[in-house]
Amino acid sequence: MKAIVLTYAPVEESEKEILKNTKIFKIALNSHAEEFNPDLRICSDYILSDLCRKFSQKIVSVREKLRYESKRVEYFDKFSGSTIVSAIEYLIFKGYSNILIIGDNKVNTKKLQKEINKCLEPLSNEACIYQYTKGNFKLQVMSITNFCKYL
Repeated sequence: MKAIVLTYAPVEESEKEILKNTKIFKIALNSHAEEFNPDLRICSDYILSDLCRKFSQKIVSVREKLRYESKRVEYFDKFSGSTIVSAIEYLIFKGYSNILIIGDNKVNTKKLQKEINKCLEPLSNEACIYQYTKGNFKLQVMSITNFCKYL
């Protein structure tokens, strides 16, 4: 099964249409990428109640719990220091074996970039994980077009 992780990273106009219309499962980090019609959101920051108010998708929360019960919120008790790593771990847990990250790992600090790569390394043994363009991930590059071409 295939999945796409959506972040804030820029994409070409032709790729935007592909991402909007693909039937491949899409998980968005935090409040990013609404224009690509994500199937699910994941958050590890303390913004869960804000996401519930802003978006209609189901939300996976890694660290924050609501004070009330919600059928739209699922809890995943695995946090490895970043939302993107938690998203990959969640997708692998759910059985996805081919994952494309629409991201570039150009987060605020070099230390966090290194930590993300360190966490992704063992996960690459559990699933085929790609980056959509050459960024700071230590992953193979696969274009959005090629990833979405074959379901």
